[in-house]
Amino acid sequence: MASPEKVSSLVPDGLPQPDPMLARWPLRRDVVHMDHGSSGACTTEVLEYQNALRWDLDRGSPEFFLSSWSPRHRASKEALAKFVKADYDELLLTSGSTLGLNIVTQSQEFQPGDELLTTNHAYSSVVIMMKHVAKRDGAKVVIAKVPFPVASPDEVVDSILACVTPRTKFAIIDHIVSRTGLVFPIKRIVKELADRGIDTLVDGAHGPGQVAVDLHDIGSAYYTTSCHKWMCAPRGVGFMYTRRDRLSRLKPLIHARSGHWRDSDRGAYSWLEHTFEWNGCHDPSGVHSMPRIIEFLETALPGGHAAMVKRNHDLAVEARKRVLEILGIKDMPCPDDMIANMVTFPLPDSVLPDAGGILPICRTLWEKDRAEIQCYHWPAYPKRIFRFSVQLHNSMEQFIWLAGKIKDALQAEVELAKTLQNGVNETNDTVSQEH
Repeated sequence: MASPEKVSSLVPDGLPQPDPMLARWPLRRDVVHMDHGSSGACTTEVLEYQNALRWDLDRGSPEFFLSSWSPRHRASKEALAKFVKADYDELLLTSGSTLGLNIVTQSQEFQPGDELLTTNHAYSSVVIMMKHVAKRDGAKVVIAKVPFPVASPDEVVDSILACVTPRTKFAIIDHIVSRTGLVFPIKRIVKELADRGIDTLVDGAHGPGQVAVDLHDIGSAYYTTSCHKWMCAPRGVGFMYTRRDRLSRLKPLIHARSGHWRDSDRGAYSWLEHTFEWNGCHDPSGVHSMPRIIEFLETALPGGHAAMVKRNHDLAVEARKRVLEILGIKDMPCPDDMIANMVTFPLPDSVLPDAGGILPICRTLWEKDRAEIQCYHWPAYPKRIFRFSVQLHNSMEQFIWLAGKIKDALQAEVELAKTLQNGVNETNDTVSQEH
């Protein structure tokens, strides 16, 4: 692992200094990494541990699957169960949120006219999946309009409950929203919906790691996540939680034999494990790295994962304040306690034509400044929002630098729009003179 001094010396002139904790990651030093929320980043120590598991597998795969696969799978789930406050036999290790979301949602059975509820903050893949299942059963997807900016958690809850009807049978609600970074009051939402007889599948893709998660306390019927984001796991690592009283409702997407059939004590494994945990011969090194993944989260800072959560949240709150001050944006888009590590705020409306694809400001910040961030049209062109993420390797210096680059990019857009408009005016004048 590189020393903090070595990391500093590898950062090119003109780029802001990261936090010395960047030494724990193999991230490029010629890029300013402020988008951990998109696809995460795995630490060097976990990658090395995973690679050792791969070597162990490839030195003798028959022996590995005969004697190592089942106990390592169990050890990973036991470590995870402790971390997210769930029972071992309520968890499945998966390749990520998308698989878990599909297992749960496609296991549900609806009647014609039933309603499936989500919000306008839901990830696009979630809406696509919900529409597929709704079409299959003759049901309907209802999308609650949760405002952003938002004044309080009450607005989130009220917006969702306003769309509940006697026909609402199932809901998929974010824990922490991808685009807006909002931390939804998920425990409260789950209870309000449960009181109305509605099961909730929590899309927790941005939950574990970014905040402390207690699945039994949240109380949802289902919860799914991708660990490569905020748990800093290798990609292809996720989990799905199902409350004990809903386990029998699950149906496998893939029908195959059990991966535990070789174990001498097959009876030690549940129906859930025998039915869902083997999807063909694959590389299990990522999910089997779970104990080391959690070890990093609990030991990166004195005070454990709780200290990591607090450090990142405190930096996010202060960075948001400083960035908005530099940009001259007076209104906070949400209270401080409604963000964790992701900061999102509205930018002035786009002054350039909507060309689709990556927004011009994203392209400018990446190609010119080597800054990894996100900017989207939301809810639709010309409205747009800007998002940056905070992880242990980030520093306040980086975010102050970013604010200056955003300001420059916005001004450059205004100048380009004027140039384009002048060109249009000159063309129109020429056409008028010819006629």
